Amino acid sequence: MLGLQRGLLLSVAVTFCYGSYLIYAVIISKEMTTVEPLYVAWLFLIPTISILAAKLGESIASNSAVAKDIEAIEELVTLDGATGFYNNQGFFKKLDEEFWRAKRYSEVFTLLLLQIANFDEIQIAYGNVGASRILIAVAQNIDQQMRGTDIKGILVNNTLGILMPGTDAAGADTVVEKLHLFLTVVAVDFENGKKNIKVKPSIGAAAFKESDIDVIEVYERAKTELTYDRG
Repeated sequence: MLGLQRGLLLSVAVTFCYGSYLIYAVIISKEMTTVEPLYVAWLFLIPTISILAAKLGESIASNSAVAKDIEAIEELVTLDGATGFYNNQGFFKKLDEEFWRAKRYSEVFTLLLLQIANFDEIQIAYGNVGASRILIAVAQNIDQQMRGTDIKGILVNNTLGILMPGTDAAGADTVVEKLHLFLTVVAVDFENGKKNIKVKPSIGAAAFKESDIDVIEVYERAKTELTYDRG
């Protein structure tokens, strides 16, 4: 608690007082005729314990600092390494920014949520690693079909998010049809070569409304539409 330097100074003071007591008790007051080995051992144990406790405190403080640094770095990292898409945190930050920009300047945008309806079957057939590769291949196909201004994200529960600024509901319908067409079969690189995998994309679309209070309303509408579209 005191740190190494102050802890050692305190232990030296305690050791000095304790040693002085032993000398006084044996030589001057004659309270003790002999000095037990344990009494002498405490003269060494007190500073040793102080050093160990101080080192333990320094280690705990260092680990706490490292944990905080890692947490801060994770907060700064907003991109998915495998696809280059935004991760869940980064995507929702962009979505929130776009929402308030549209709210302020009376603009439009559409949020798409995409899942693979037969993902469970894919996991059974290809395992978790294979399913992840298929999801990455789907993301790459999406990247090829969408505009450069569109914002793509890898979200939780094997969900892909697409934020389309300047796109209204009618324009989103066209995009949804195109994605259903191009994502029916995707080419996936496996260890034993490339294979064409049939997928069933489920897509939910929600366009921004002036009456929306916050971004959650847009997200929930897209999520509801997603449950109706089963690929």
